[in-house]
Amino acid sequence: MIKLKQILMTLAVLAVGALPTLVQADEVENAVESTGYSYKINYPENQLTPGGALKLKMNPKQEQEVTVELENYSDEEITIDLSLNGARTNGNGILEYGPSAFKKDSSMEYDLPDLVTIPDSIKVPAKGKADLILAIKMPEIAYDGIVTGGIEMQKAGQVEAEGSGEGGQTIVNKVAYLFGVTLSMTDKEISPELALQKVYPELANYKNAIFLDVANTTAVKVENLTLDAMITKKGSEEVLYESKKANMSMAPNTLMSYPVSLAGEEMVAGKYTATVTASNGDKEWKWVEDFEITDEDADKFNQGDVNIVQERGLNWKMIALIVVAGLSVVAGGIFVIRLVSKKKGTTSSKKRKK
Repeated sequence: MIKLKQILMTLAVLAVGALPTLVQADEVENAVESTGYSYKINYPENQLTPGGALKLKMNPKQEQEVTVELENYSDEEITIDLSLNGARTNGNGILEYGPSAFKKDSSMEYDLPDLVTIPDSIKVPAKGKADLILAIKMPEIAYDGIVTGGIEMQKAGQVEAEGSGEGGQTIVNKVAYLFGVTLSMTDKEISPELALQKVYPELANYKNAIFLDVANTTAVKVENLTLDAMITKKGSEEVLYESKKANMSMAPNTLMSYPVSLAGEEMVAGKYTATVTASNGDKEWKWVEDFEITDEDADKFNQGDVNIVQERGLNWKMIALIVVAGLSVVAGGIFVIRLVSKKKGTTSSKKRKK
């Protein structure tokens, strides 16, 4: 069981090590030494704020190109890998602008990659410069709110080992630049709307949890969000599990899968109720949602919970079955060997009689 825990921890370490260290726009000068290159956004006239992320107000059908100047300070040509991503919301209520597996909501009309096109990579000559061009094409009909995301720039071929993980595994620390892009078309103020879409059991970092899929169904960011969730047996007022978190944010039209930890306890099959309250200071949302944990769910997730597996210790029933099976194989082998030897002995005896 200890081996299982070590394997899981190693996988987690490697997963973290594989992620690039992101450098925001205001940290570019300090990161040049580690990356060997820098970037500079050439802000157009329709930039809404001075400096920082690219924030443009545009018109229906408008097409525009924005250049980002990349400068290589090294003595060799470099390739910069590029990634364009719509903003998403992770389970901690933090906006993600880089590549991620976090989900958009079905209410999303336009994602950033629908409106902006960039190349997959760009070469920058030694001691030289190259322009990254963002080709923007807006829809025919104006939308209210914002479409937002980010562009990640990472030098290809980064293999420097920065340290070692558990079990002597090498961790590669990659550095990437990341800057935000936000596109709007109107000045209409939109009031955010949230919806609780689903409640279900799952594992959160190899531990039992109940997940709440909360959706921001509007094209605006939700700031200063507080979420308070309580889990009870259906028909009971006794709170079994509770989680409250403040100062969260949600990206426009995205889904946040928020985990309520079972605090190391085993998952028990049955019918439950989630009572959830969310607020951002201006508005409040309340939901009451029934859900069920099946026997199959409970068994599956309890077997995947690292703490429970460790507490249960050795599965003697399984070990007994393995031992019995092993002994059966050995006994069978001995029987076959004896049978073969006996046949050989009989054959030899017959030959001598002849």
